[in-house]
Amino acid sequence: MNRVPAENGGDPPLLLPIEFDAFFELYHQRYLDYARAQLTLCELEQIQDLVEDVLAHLGSDWDGVLQRPNPTNYAWGMLRFAVEHERRQRGEVLVLVEKAVFMDAANRATRPVFEALEDGLGIYHAISALPERQYDALLFNRFLEYSTAETADVMGISPGTVRVLIHQAHSKLRERSLLSASETDEE
Repeated sequence: MNRVPAENGGDPPLLLPIEFDAFFELYHQRYLDYARAQLTLCELEQIQDLVEDVLAHLGSDWDGVLQRPNPTNYAWGMLRFAVEHERRQRGEVLVLVEKAVFMDAANRATRPVFEALEDGLGIYHAISALPERQYDALLFNRFLEYSTAETADVMGISPGTVRVLIHQAHSKLRERSLLSASETDEE
């Protein structure tokens, strides 16, 4: 067990199992990547604090986390909830959506700007309406450029499930004529 020192003479040091240390090392950066991609109005220090608060909460109940059927998925849900709560409190729009609008407009640079932006707003609404797991899979896999295996690992799901989620998201976007038929699901 490793000790986390008490800050400012407060509570006694927290003893954390070595398994939690390994979890922290594996997921800390991935959680930061996700939170940074979602919270554009926060300072980096605030984002780090949010992620570390979630991880500290998980660490303080590590035995309970491990008793869950899928501890990784449970931890992911805790982080996602905290980020979503912070994003809504700040009134932020979904960053993935903003990036999609920009990328779509940039890909159509030969068209008039207003026409490209109008199409981009369609993508904005379509991506923001995706179910959260489809949205997260797209965020990690397509925009943060995590592999399918890395995306699956951080979300606590199988790589096959990630591929299905991305396929479903693409299908929904194609239904709304927002992705061309030539944009295929990769991997």
